Amino acid sequence: MSLKIFCVCIYACLLTSVEPKPKYDYETKSALAKAHFERVLWKVMCHVPQPRVFKLETEELRVMPHATIIHRCGESTGCCNFSTERCVAKKKEQVTLFAFVRPRYGRTTRKSGKNRIKKFVFTNHTECYCESVMDTPK
Repeated sequence: MSLKIFCVCIYACLLTSVEPKPKYDYETKSALAKAHFERVLWKVMCHVPQPRVFKLETEELRVMPHATIIHRCGESTGCCNFSTERCVAKKKEQVTLFAFVRPRYGRTTRKSGKNRIKKFVFTNHTECYCESVMDTPK
């Protein structure tokens, strides 16, 4: 009998603790849709390259830091207005970065006791635009 009462109490608590789904009127839904549209328009439309993480380490080298951030244009970084367009780099620049490196095996520092440093060169996208898929050479 006490088990039944316990179960009924738990069931009643669960029913009262579940919040009803909010009901939105047209004006609220319209405002939410507009805010979503503007967020996408200004944050992910194809014009500003988005940061992407690139791994620096290899099977032979440990690198500090082990990754870097490079800006990119592409399908995962920006939206175009039409499905016949894709986001590509309009302007690019070479970026030279330096990082501390250690071989995964063997000597970790130079005889002088100084850390080894390696130069990495990347192409950073600085501006994006929407290019017609039809204009892209295959």
